[in-house]
Amino acid sequence: MTTSNTQNLTGFVLHQRKYRDTSLIVEFFSREAGRVSLLFKGVRRPVKKSGVSLSDLRLFQRLSVQKIGRGELPLAKVIDSAFTPKVLEGYEAIIGLYVNELMVRLTGRFEVMTELFDAYERWVAEVLDQGFLQAGLREFELTLLSELGYGIDFGFDAANGGEIAPDQWYHYFPGSGFAPAVDADVLSFKGDELLRLAMGTMTVAGAQIVKQVVRQATHELLEGKPLRSRDLLEKARL
Repeated sequence: MTTSNTQNLTGFVLHQRKYRDTSLIVEFFSREAGRVSLLFKGVRRPVKKSGVSLSDLRLFQRLSVQKIGRGELPLAKVIDSAFTPKVLEGYEAIIGLYVNELMVRLTGRFEVMTELFDAYERWVAEVLDQGFLQAGLREFELTLLSELGYGIDFGFDAANGGEIAPDQWYHYFPGSGFAPAVDADVLSFKGDELLRLAMGTMTVAGAQIVKQVVRQATHELLEGKPLRSRDLLEKARL
């Protein structure tokens, strides 16, 4: 009995790098197989014998590809492209690089994560249609952490084993959760805002809390290694 060495995948290009003279290695996040590395041969030729061009492998464009072979770096070809004329620029482009860098750095290869795929697809559709929205990015970040097994319970006081108190200030500790702060400071969060987040309501203040909490959590997961895209955001002051 033989097993097919081909598999059709639907997903998005997260990153690409040159390979030899005419080819590309692509980090591809798919619904069917999670994140995979794929080799697209000949796509950088001036004359495309394969009929596939670099525009077919554009970031934030839903693709259907065929993976051919097994191993760490199988060949692939584009089957279909849901082409969109919009290209992310400026702030939105940097945010897109940030999201994709998180995906490449934090997700493992061949780990199927359909909820994360759906969240990524929703975020891409939102930013292409409406531009950058703070709440949309923060919701995606929280889904990413949850799918990695680091979900954040904004309503739980980890130090006392009970519910967050609305009038108390809290610090966040990656891997543990929220614990009461002795005094309010720039790294502390008010309990009433944490409870709003726990109920699914994200105010402007709540989005800033999520931003800081996600930064602490990803710093821990990345073992202190910096994100290049975050440096770009800091320099742009956006």
